Amino acid sequence: MAAEKKRSTVSVDMKKNRLVITLHGTIRKNDLESIYTDIRFGVRDLQPGFDVVTDMRNSTIGYLTGITTFLKIQKFLKESAVGKIVRITGTSKTFLQQISTLTENQNGYTPTYVESLEEAEHYLSKQK
Repeated sequence: MAAEKKRSTVSVDMKKNRLVITLHGTIRKNDLESIYTDIRFGVRDLQPGFDVVTDMRNSTIGYLTGITTFLKIQKFLKESAVGKIVRITGTSKTFLQQISTLTENQNGYTPTYVESLEEAEHYLSKQK
Protein backbone atom coordinates (compact mmCIF):
# COMPACT_ATOMS: atom_id res chain seq x y z
CA MET A 1 0.00 0.00 0.00
CA ALA A 2 1.42 3.39 -0.99
CA ALA A 3 1.84 6.08 1.62
CA GLU A 4 -0.76 8.82 1.41
CA LYS A 5 0.71 12.15 0.34
CA LYS A 6 -0.08 15.01 2.70
CA ARG A 7 -1.59 17.89 0.81
CA SER A 8 -2.00 21.54 1.49
CA THR A 9 -5.51 22.48 2.56
CA VAL A 10 -7.71 25.54 2.82
CA SER A 11 -10.64 25.50 5.23
CA VAL A 12 -13.17 27.99 6.55
CA ASP A 13 -14.10 28.41 10.20
CA MET A 14 -17.30 30.43 9.90
CA LYS A 15 -17.82 30.59 13.67
CA LYS A 16 -14.46 32.35 14.11
CA ASN A 17 -14.74 34.16 10.73
CA ARG A 18 -11.39 32.67 9.78
CA LEU A 19 -9.63 31.20 6.77
CA VAL A 20 -7.18 28.44 7.73
CA ILE A 21 -4.46 27.45 5.27
CA THR A 22 -2.19 24.51 5.98
CA LEU A 23 0.79 24.05 3.68
CA HIS A 24 2.68 20.75 3.34
CA GLY A 25 5.87 19.91 1.48
CA THR A 26 7.57 21.86 -1.25
CA ILE A 27 5.06 24.39 -2.58
CA ARG A 28 5.19 24.71 -6.34
CA LYS A 29 3.38 27.08 -8.68
CA ASN A 30 0.60 24.59 -9.51
CA ASP A 31 0.08 23.96 -5.77
CA LEU A 32 -0.28 27.70 -5.20
CA GLU A 33 -2.76 28.02 -8.08
CA SER A 34 -4.95 25.33 -6.50
CA ILE A 35 -4.63 26.99 -3.08
CA TYR A 36 -5.56 30.35 -4.63
CA THR A 37 -8.74 28.83 -6.09
CA ASP A 38 -9.66 27.34 -2.72
CA ILE A 39 -8.99 30.67 -0.99
CA ARG A 40 -11.27 32.54 -3.41
CA PHE A 41 -14.11 30.09 -2.73
CA GLY A 42 -13.51 30.15 1.04
CA VAL A 43 -13.46 33.94 1.35
CA ARG A 44 -16.95 34.14 -0.16
CA ASP A 45 -18.31 32.48 3.01
CA LEU A 46 -16.60 34.93 5.39
CA GLN A 47 -17.48 38.41 6.62
CA PRO A 48 -15.20 41.43 5.96
CA GLY A 49 -12.46 41.62 8.58
CA PHE A 50 -11.95 37.83 8.54
CA ASP A 51 -8.67 36.52 9.90
CA VAL A 52 -6.23 34.25 8.10
CA VAL A 53 -4.07 31.64 9.80
CA THR A 54 -1.47 29.97 7.59
CA ASP A 55 0.45 27.03 8.98
CA MET A 56 3.75 26.94 7.10
CA ARG A 57 5.73 24.78 9.52
CA ASN A 58 5.93 21.78 7.20
CA SER A 59 6.59 23.52 3.90
CA THR A 60 9.03 25.47 1.78
CA ILE A 61 8.65 27.59 -1.33
CA GLY A 62 9.66 25.33 -4.21
CA TYR A 63 10.43 27.59 -7.10
CA LEU A 64 10.59 31.29 -7.83
CA THR A 65 7.85 30.88 -10.45
CA GLY A 66 5.34 30.46 -7.60
CA ILE A 67 6.10 33.87 -6.16
CA THR A 68 3.76 35.69 -8.57
CA THR A 69 0.87 33.48 -7.47
CA PHE A 70 1.78 33.99 -3.83
CA LEU A 71 1.66 37.76 -4.36
CA LYS A 72 -1.66 37.39 -6.22
CA ILE A 73 -3.08 35.60 -3.16
CA GLN A 74 -1.90 38.43 -0.90
CA LYS A 75 -3.48 41.03 -3.19
CA PHE A 76 -6.77 39.12 -3.29
CA LEU A 77 -6.91 38.82 0.50
CA LYS A 78 -6.13 42.51 0.94
CA GLU A 79 -8.85 43.47 -1.56
CA SER A 80 -11.27 41.13 0.24
CA ALA A 81 -10.99 43.14 3.50
CA VAL A 82 -8.79 40.69 5.39
CA GLY A 83 -8.37 41.36 9.11
CA LYS A 84 -5.47 39.85 11.05
CA ILE A 85 -2.98 37.63 9.26
CA VAL A 86 -1.04 35.09 11.29
CA ARG A 87 1.63 32.81 9.86
CA ILE A 88 2.81 29.81 11.81
CA THR A 89 6.42 29.22 10.80
CA GLY A 90 7.69 27.19 13.71
CA THR A 91 11.39 27.55 14.29
CA SER A 92 12.41 27.36 10.62
CA LYS A 93 14.55 30.43 10.04
CA THR A 94 15.00 29.67 6.32
CA PHE A 95 11.31 29.64 5.54
CA LEU A 96 10.69 32.67 7.72
CA GLN A 97 13.29 34.59 5.71
CA GLN A 98 11.80 33.43 2.39
CA ILE A 99 8.27 34.42 3.28
CA SER A 100 8.97 37.67 5.12
CA THR A 101 11.02 38.96 2.17
CA LEU A 102 8.00 38.52 -0.09
CA THR A 103 5.64 40.51 2.11
CA GLU A 104 7.73 43.29 3.58
CA ASN A 105 6.85 45.74 0.81
CA GLN A 106 3.10 45.02 0.63
CA ASN A 107 1.17 47.96 2.10
CA GLY A 108 -1.86 46.90 4.07
CA TYR A 109 -0.74 43.28 4.31
CA THR A 110 1.10 42.86 7.57
CA PRO A 111 1.35 39.32 8.88
CA THR A 112 2.27 38.35 12.41
CA TYR A 113 4.67 35.42 12.73
CA VAL A 114 4.29 32.83 15.48
CA GLU A 115 5.77 29.41 16.18
CA SER A 116 2.65 27.36 17.00
CA LEU A 117 -1.10 27.06 16.51
CA GLU A 118 -1.59 27.75 20.21
CA GLU A 119 0.36 31.00 19.89
CA ALA A 120 -1.74 31.98 16.85
CA GLU A 121 -4.98 31.31 18.74
CA HIS A 122 -3.75 33.30 21.73
CA TYR A 123 -2.74 36.25 19.55
CA LEU A 124 -6.07 36.33 17.69
CA SER A 125 -8.12 36.01 20.88
CA LYS A 126 -6.36 39.08 22.32
CA GLN A 127 -7.09 41.11 19.17
CA LYS A 128 -10.88 40.82 19.38
